[in-house]
Amino acid sequence: MSSEITLYTSSYGHIVALVSGESFRWARTALQLAGFEKDSDGNYVVPLIDTARARQALAALTETSRSCQSTVTAADQRYIGDFALGVSRHLPGQWKVRVENYAHPAAQGDLFSCLWTTGSNLRYLENRRIPAAAVIQAEDGAEIAIVYNPRHRVYDVGMLVPTDMYLDESVTPPPMITVHPATVPAARKIASTLLTDYHRALFEMQLNHLGDDLAWAQEEFEPGTVQDPPQRDLAEAFERFASIAPHIITALRTSDAHAVNAHEQAFLEDMGAAFSQPGAGAEEAGETRENPSLDLLSMWMSEGEGLVELARDAVRTAPAQTALGLVRAVGAPGALPSPPPRVGAALNRR
Repeated sequence: MSSEITLYTSSYGHIVALVSGESFRWARTALQLAGFEKDSDGNYVVPLIDTARARQALAALTETSRSCQSTVTAADQRYIGDFALGVSRHLPGQWKVRVENYAHPAAQGDLFSCLWTTGSNLRYLENRRIPAAAVIQAEDGAEIAIVYNPRHRVYDVGMLVPTDMYLDESVTPPPMITVHPATVPAARKIASTLLTDYHRALFEMQLNHLGDDLAWAQEEFEPGTVQDPPQRDLAEAFERFASIAPHIITALRTSDAHAVNAHEQAFLEDMGAAFSQPGAGAEEAGETRENPSLDLLSMWMSEGEGLVELARDAVRTAPAQTALGLVRAVGAPGALPSPPPRVGAALNRR
């Protein structure tokens, strides 16, 4: 069995070696013996700033690769990490980049199992060899996977499963997109389409989780059965709603995403007055969380669904960019996990 070593010249001062093949461990051995060292992503590199060392490592690799039955090829394409880093610098917010090398064909299954996307591009990817992918991670945990398509010399880009989020199968994942090698236009397309669809889907899923909590509370606790202080599961479900409700209310009242009528405006004012009370939301730094009153719990169980539906309608019916403005205005946390018996399981690559 043989293995392959593909060398890329990074514009950021390194020669990067990616390996593949059934005997990929021998390729790694050849790189180690030649003087290549692992970078933070676990890939083998040699710095170009020390030209003598780089020449020595490349010369040694000619011998070590032959001994380890590995072929060496100089890539005629841009290093995918360079492209991803260039894209990340033109996306909103702060992003980190890593390159994952799927040395063995079976390893690329780890990527496919965690893609949260749809579309014909996904089916095409599943049927071809993917030696490497770049993953861009945002501060809020959102992750974008970038895969090079050598046939058309473009990049296929999709979202990974939201970290620690219980997935809701009723929510359609954002479609995978294709971008060309120019980093600025690629970043603009990712921000305006892929990330917009991602945040909309994520927010819709969060709203569904809040709706699940309400449905459970209404079924589990009939009028007059709620204790004071309330049962722990009920208090936790209420807290998930109360932590985000003020943000939803403010966003709906000030956003162009949904023109509220007089009845909806009055409803939002009542909900805003109730859920801006001390103890109605998440615990503040240095403060003790208070148990919600029975009146506030009753309002949540009877009126909370109306707020969820109002937010859901606003996000679904508004134009993409307007809806994204609403989602960002809400500033929802990265995950609102409901108890596992009521929702699907979460995936986590780490």
